[in-house]
Amino acid sequence: MAQKGSGSTPHGRSGNGHDDDGRAPRTSDPRRVSPAVYRRRRIVAAVAAGVLLLLVAVGMGSAVVAMLGPGEPEAAPAPAATTAAPTVSQEPFADFTPRPDESPSASASASATEGPVEECGADLAVRASTDRESYPEGEEPVLVLTLENTGDDPCTVNAGTSQMVYEVSSGADTVFDSRHCQAGSEDAERTLEPGQEESARLTWNLQRTAEGCAEAGGEAQPGYYRLAVSLGERRSEPAAFVLE
Repeated sequence: MAQKGSGSTPHGRSGNGHDDDGRAPRTSDPRRVSPAVYRRRRIVAAVAAGVLLLLVAVGMGSAVVAMLGPGEPEAAPAPAATTAAPTVSQEPFADFTPRPDESPSASASASATEGPVEECGADLAVRASTDRESYPEGEEPVLVLTLENTGDDPCTVNAGTSQMVYEVSSGADTVFDSRHCQAGSEDAERTLEPGQEESARLTWNLQRTAEGCAEAGGEAQPGYYRLAVSLGERRSEPAAFVLE
């Protein structure tokens, strides 16, 4: 049976507050940082480093812009352009060189027009026509003489009333001849370009005519008629029409 006053304690420690092996008991270190606080400090440090890098980059960009100058990217206008303007405005075609004509036919036609123009001759076509194919009773036909230059070069022709003739016939009967009662005539020189046409019109009053403009028997009767026109010695093919 143990005696009172011994130095042992119920918890196996000695009475002086030390463990049985003689060391002091372990306690928590107040200077130790928790993992959560450590992570927050790392995040703050990373953000601070990023902001610092951004400020450094902005500072470098500003320095580059300052060295280049505000108007450096745009090219300055050449001083020669301002000095050349008065010369251009005073003589706008001083340095103009005409481009040669690439169309041989056009140049040939121009030279032919500038030179002497020959008479149309065989290149002149003469055609007869009327403004209608059939005329009601009392309506006066319009007789048409058309000239056309069918050649490749301009030509001249006397297209005056002194050369024009209109003849209307029915079978072998000459009903109307513009020369019978022609009061006067004149010459009219015309120059026709290739393919150009010119027409002369004469309204027939339906009266029959005779040589010397003698009275020939009154008004033309209903029936089939033919018109032939001529210019000088060139005569057209007949054109048919009807008087109703």
